[in-house]
Amino acid sequence: MSPAVITAVTAWVPDTMTLSRWTAMEPALRATGHSGWDAWVKSWHPDYGHWIEASPHGETGGSLPVPPGLLPLDLACEIPVETRTDLSGLAAKVANGICSVRPHRVRPIDVVMFCHSIPDEHVSTTVAGRLCAEVGPPCFAFSVSQQHGASPFTALRLASDLLDAEPDVHTILIVAAEKWYPPFSRICGPGIVHGDAAGALLVERADRRTDGLYLLDAAVRHVPQEVGRCTEVVPEAWTFSLLSIIDFLLARHALRCDEIDEIVGQPGMTSLAAAVSEHFGQPNARAQHEVGIHLGAADSIVRLAQTLNRTASLRARRTLLWGYGIGGFVGSALLGANGVPSFCQHDEVRPAS
Repeated sequence: MSPAVITAVTAWVPDTMTLSRWTAMEPALRATGHSGWDAWVKSWHPDYGHWIEASPHGETGGSLPVPPGLLPLDLACEIPVETRTDLSGLAAKVANGICSVRPHRVRPIDVVMFCHSIPDEHVSTTVAGRLCAEVGPPCFAFSVSQQHGASPFTALRLASDLLDAEPDVHTILIVAAEKWYPPFSRICGPGIVHGDAAGALLVERADRRTDGLYLLDAAVRHVPQEVGRCTEVVPEAWTFSLLSIIDFLLARHALRCDEIDEIVGQPGMTSLAAAVSEHFGQPNARAQHEVGIHLGAADSIVRLAQTLNRTASLRARRTLLWGYGIGGFVGSALLGANGVPSFCQHDEVRPAS
């Protein structure tokens, strides 16, 4: 079996604004939205109803009451907000960023996976279709949704399995994008605020001489939970599930915790980050902010791009990615470096939090 290698990484994080400024803008945006969406979203998943139009001032616009524990306290926190393009535009931006730097006469992209968090099926199929048109034939496109920040880990697992099972598949483009807009709220949990962003990974079938991040393993697990009862302390099931996945990946590759050189996680749930930090004995691995800016499906790709941007050399290094989805998913991926993958748009990968 030829290994799966991440040969290119790119990300886009728009300019930031304060949460208080976004809160002031939100009523006007809500007024221009479709009146039926509020009812549609609440009927889709009642457990999320109290987050639909939540604001730091407690105004829910007819939604279920918002538990005070879900609201961030710092209205001055900076969140990245895209004001010039839509969700499909963000996805196309990073997809074209990778395609534009690929050498001429290389193999075409066979599969495009679009990762996102929007529950509307028409959005996912429309954006996947645009990506297919942007990349060009003969690619096949589909979407991975409903897993929020865990979506890229599912996509990496699928990519590895496709390269193993389908000998004609050689190149897979994973694109993740998020753009939050009423009636969906940017406040998604205790101390967690959604930001807009996009990221992309090019995964290829390669030999051991290919530079890039070798995908050693990836896994995702669903953690059943009552979302409406989240508190600032992550439920024990989340911590247990995430650490179990990490230990499983390490054991399958006969690795110890001290053999991992870089840990890239998603901030927001500080107690979850602290648990991973304690597990590895690396205090710097924990989240550094009380208010975490979560970039949804794009989060792990953006933070990987930021890590590559600040790291001079990843040769012979092992990196562990971990993340979560607010619907109750945790995921992790184990990467081994052989050189550094191509990295596009260096100046456009701004700090996410």
